[in-house]
Amino acid sequence: MQPDKSPKNCPFCKIREGKLPASLLHEDELVLVIVDLSPINEGHLLIIPKIHASGMADVDPDTLAHMMRLAQRMNAALRKSSYKCEGVNLFLADGEAAGQEVFHCHLHVYPRFKGDGFGFRSVKGKHFVQAERARMDAVAQELQGLL
Repeated sequence: MQPDKSPKNCPFCKIREGKLPASLLHEDELVLVIVDLSPINEGHLLIIPKIHASGMADVDPDTLAHMMRLAQRMNAALRKSSYKCEGVNLFLADGEAAGQEVFHCHLHVYPRFKGDGFGFRSVKGKHFVQAERARMDAVAQELQGLL
């Protein structure tokens, strides 16, 4: 079954429309910044474009740049806050295989600290194995042709 990518059932669109509650931190003409309902750690934030865009490719470049500038501001605020924050992760899942669950593009900003128990999983021997330079050059060449 395909995931629902329509704005009519989108929780972020419903938040934007005032149909669902949210703890709003920032709003401007392009985005909302809210506190995540199911946080990784306390202080976990979401930066959400106001226009419904199911994936990253559907968001205009100026809005994406604005999201990153806001992530920088949110990072600074988290580090000054009373929340435990020794570092910050930014995470944007683009597509079901990447772990996207809500199909309205959004950027997670979450505070991290040693021993918080959260992290990415990898398979030893499959991920983070040093690649051969010729293969890396081939990847770069193919992708350069697609830019």
